[in-house]
Amino acid sequence: EVSTLKDLFGLASNEHDVSMAKYSRLPKRKENEKLKVEVAKEVANARRKQHLSSLQYYCALNALQYRKRVAMMEPMLGYTRGQINFFKKGAEMFSKRMDSFLSSVSDMVQSIQEELDAEAEKMRVSQQDLIAVNESVYTPDSDVTSPAINRNLIQKAGYLNLRNKTGLVTTTWERLYFFTQGGNLMCQPRGAVAGGLIQDLDNCSVMAVDCEDRRYCFQITTPTGKVGITLQAESKKEYEEWICAINNISRQIYLTDNPE
Repeated sequence: EVSTLKDLFGLASNEHDVSMAKYSRLPKRKENEKLKVEVAKEVANARRKQHLSSLQYYCALNALQYRKRVAMMEPMLGYTRGQINFFKKGAEMFSKRMDSFLSSVSDMVQSIQEELDAEAEKMRVSQQDLIAVNESVYTPDSDVTSPAINRNLIQKAGYLNLRNKTGLVTTTWERLYFFTQGGNLMCQPRGAVAGGLIQDLDNCSVMAVDCEDRRYCFQITTPTGKVGITLQAESKKEYEEWICAINNISRQIYLTDNPE
């Protein structure tokens, strides 16, 4: 069951990556509103599917963890009770000492089962809430006209597209997970166990750039003026917040007692 749910979660994640790649390639100069709405709806459906499959996968993992906690206790409990009943006539003192132990183990097993039932019910409610949620929650740039932007961020995390030069004039874009850590910008590809340093942000500058025919692109420049990396955000809100966060980090605001 867990392996099947893991495969479904992987398929849903891959479908989301494909839809996001299609959305990222929407033209900026010759916008097709109908195409944009269709692609945005496809992204929303892929995100909903990925979210639901992840909840089901995590629920199964949690249930497996609870079962592992009692897998050895239940047979040991039955075996011990059988031994006590067999030797009860000549082991009164031993059985009296074991009664409290067996009682505590039984209580613990029951408690773990109750936790599992509560966790399963909580996940069931979460899945029902997810199914009922409005599609705009998953639609990128749903609030493009007036997004709620937090300009006081001193840390930020999320997926961005990284531009890689493959030749003198050709480039490719790779979707990766980025996060800030202190004064550094870290990057973690899917499947990696940890992130790696991609840019030291102290005293760097960041600015919006026109990048081919892609929207929401920005560029980080080192203190020496050397062009660092070029990134693309998926929405106006993410684009603005990443620029603000990198600006705040480059000024070392994260080291102050009161960052705001």
